[in-house]
Amino acid sequence: MEFMVSGSFYPHDQEEILARLPQEQAHIHVLQEQGTIQTLYLSADRSHVWLVIRGESQDEVQKTLESFPLYPYVRELAIVPLFKM
Repeated sequence: MEFMVSGSFYPHDQEEILARLPQEQAHIHVLQEQGTIQTLYLSADRSHVWLVIRGESQDEVQKTLESFPLYPYVRELAIVPLFKM
């Protein structure tokens, strides 16, 4: 099943976020190779992220998201199941 995830980061943590970015990119690359992450977009100011992610359930997707190095800096997170037409 596919889910659309949208999230935003705390704006005051930009330096810490930038320091963890290489770890985040490596983690994303692994998940893309596994087919877990289908698509990922980051806003130009790096304050918002949108991704399409595969998982058996919303709980599984949540656990996957919690494994991201930048997860502690997420302010808001929404996970919505997708229906493919």
